[in-house]
Amino acid sequence: MIQLPRLAAAALLAANLLTACAAPPEQAEEIPDDTFAVRLICESQDIYRIYYSCYLDGAYYSMGGVADLDGKALTEEAPMTIYFPKSYFDGAEDISTFSMDFSPYGESDTSELATTARLSIPAAYGTCCTVVFSGDRETGFTAALQE
Repeated sequence: MIQLPRLAAAALLAANLLTACAAPPEQAEEIPDDTFAVRLICESQDIYRIYYSCYLDGAYYSMGGVADLDGKALTEEAPMTIYFPKSYFDGAEDISTFSMDFSPYGESDTSELATTARLSIPAAYGTCCTVVFSGDRETGFTAALQE
């Protein structure tokens, strides 16, 4: 059963999920001290949506997705930033065991093309990690932390 504070946090997160962060990394906005962010760069062609699942301590925690608000394909020139406020994690202080997997969709796909391996993300409040999503239908898709 979903707890009400978690549901409210999910609604806030959903409002932020489809927001593109078009600023280059050197001009990226500052992340508040009570928020963690994942900047997602899509290098794959013809991907219109990417859904993700989140895990904490290895257990499934939640899911969400990103897409271009104009309905265009995702590109590396327009990274998407996903914000996770502390309230999203029910106030948990330690989010260092956070991980995600990603499932891409083409323009008219009704099911995912694949799902990447789960990626451990060094989550900490006040920081932003960049994940590069790449690959194609033939060779498969991957997600990796950008150094």
